[in-house]
Amino acid sequence: MPQQPPGAEVFRETLDSVFAGAAYRWGEVPAPLRVLRQWWDRLGQWLVGLRADNPLAYRLLVLGLLLALLLILAHAGYVVWRTAQAAGRDDRAPRREAGQVRDTGWYTRAADRAAAEGRLLEAIQLAFVALALTLHDQGAVQYHASKTPAEYAREARLAEGDRERLLGLVRSLYAHGFGGRPLGLDDYRRWRATGAPPWHAPAG
Repeated sequence: MPQQPPGAEVFRETLDSVFAGAAYRWGEVPAPLRVLRQWWDRLGQWLVGLRADNPLAYRLLVLGLLLALLLILAHAGYVVWRTAQAAGRDDRAPRREAGQVRDTGWYTRAADRAAAEGRLLEAIQLAFVALALTLHDQGAVQYHASKTPAEYAREARLAEGDRERLLGLVRSLYAHGFGGRPLGLDDYRRWRATGAPPWHAPAG
């Protein structure tokens, strides 16, 4: 018995399903969006090719991107933490008297008071501000309250040995603030002693 050819309804459903595909969407796409879509498609193809041709390079790329994301999140967390700490200090601190300047000496004394009262994390933060102001007065950095310790360490114009000393102080500050490393009074005093002047400009 000969097979009945498909009816018009079947042909219509088949055509509708085919023309519903992305290749047959003929609507006008704005030029910037079209370029971005092309770049995104090429990036996806490149990643697929890299994964197939060089799995080790692909894994290293993914690992690098993950590390970059973690660093961004850590930096954002530190900024939030500093902002919250500063807000808490402002709430507890008395109003500044007219003409009072918060210079290096003020932050150094505030750091020592906080340490004597057992607020060691706050003390080491205040001590770093005093250090940043010291370096600013020497022309080694440009002080700004919104900068992070890592930013000061990157931009500092110091002799090589002093750059390493500043990097060590910043690593220690992050380790105590984020890494959970215990901070005792002796640790604070050693940190202060390491950060004490003199600081030297680069040769030449």
